[in-house]
Amino acid sequence: MTKVILPFILILLLIGCKSYNESADYFGQAYPDTIPVVFAPGTVSVKGRLEHGISFTPDIRELAFGILSKNDLSGTILYAKKINEKWSEPIVFEPLKGKCVYLPYFSPNGTSLLFSQSNAGKDNASTDIWISEKVKGEWGIPNMIHAPINSASREANACMTYDGTIYFSSNRNCEGKENCHTADLFYSKLRDNAYQSVDIISEFISSNDEESVFISPKENYIIFCRYTDDESGVDLYMSYRDINNKWCEPQVIDSTINSKDWDRRPFVSVDNKFLFFTRLQIEGNEITESDIYWVNTSKLFKPFVYHALPDTTVRIGQKFDISIPKDYFKDIDDEQLTYSISQNEFNGLHFDSKQMKLSGLPTVEGNFTLTFSARDRYSNRTDHKIIITVKK
Repeated sequence: MTKVILPFILILLLIGCKSYNESADYFGQAYPDTIPVVFAPGTVSVKGRLEHGISFTPDIRELAFGILSKNDLSGTILYAKKINEKWSEPIVFEPLKGKCVYLPYFSPNGTSLLFSQSNAGKDNASTDIWISEKVKGEWGIPNMIHAPINSASREANACMTYDGTIYFSSNRNCEGKENCHTADLFYSKLRDNAYQSVDIISEFISSNDEESVFISPKENYIIFCRYTDDESGVDLYMSYRDINNKWCEPQVIDSTINSKDWDRRPFVSVDNKFLFFTRLQIEGNEITESDIYWVNTSKLFKPFVYHALPDTTVRIGQKFDISIPKDYFKDIDDEQLTYSISQNEFNGLHFDSKQMKLSGLPTVEGNFTLTFSARDRYSNRTDHKIIITVKK
């Protein structure tokens, strides 16, 4: 049975999704470890209030986050700024005062704020993507982004890369289909100073919602939320780009981060050191609590297969020497990975991890499974299997 993340009563929750130094000030909070903790309890994450989604400017001097009304799930965006090295109290973001708005996201250069806004005259679930630009240090009057990014369907949260590409979620693929609410992830590249076309991320299409998208500024990894199962509900998933510019199969994020509650609306600091996300507690069709959490990324980023060695055929009785791509695996936060191999019954196989050479003298015909492994400094490990076929 197809799983859609939210029943209609909760669909609004799907509206959305500096170089590092040790003194970076995230609203005066002590840095988290590998277990997520509530971010800024009592000021940003207030018990009994429904916060969802947070974003910082790259210089970590401005923040914005959303809150939901418990009555009708209408949205408000709050904003705080660091003035004279002291954070102001979060208040309603002035350019959006009186508007029903959700899920703010600062662009990687800090001069734009993307958000979603309810369509006038329609219910709060019908939203479009809007943008506010900073002019001479002040946030200007917001403007709705035109088609093809916005459509007659619902467009939810959006985020941006360094080159201006916008990633967003939309249920436009449901147009003309009965009882279809499933959302997918799309992107639009900036060409000739305009967004002229939209493409779906085909690698992520499933029978479930893909929502709450975060794209890295360099466009080398992506995080989004998806329904996992009845026990875990909604979880955060992650994918990386390989050498062919294709997205790898999305993997559910480490269990130290995802929980049995609904984990969604990710945002990663520009230095890749901290993951922020929203954790919702759901009882029946009611949201009982919604807070913003943060965690360091040592368990988030793991080695991923970037430039894999393909399945290989060698000849029996003939010595072989194969060069292994030095970028077989990559890791967002670790360039010095430790490689190893394991294999079944291929006698005389040798792997030189320093020279990245695989050599051997096969004496038996057959298909042999070889597993390459990469481990990072945090002991995160990823395996990749290939088949070596020995023939006469």
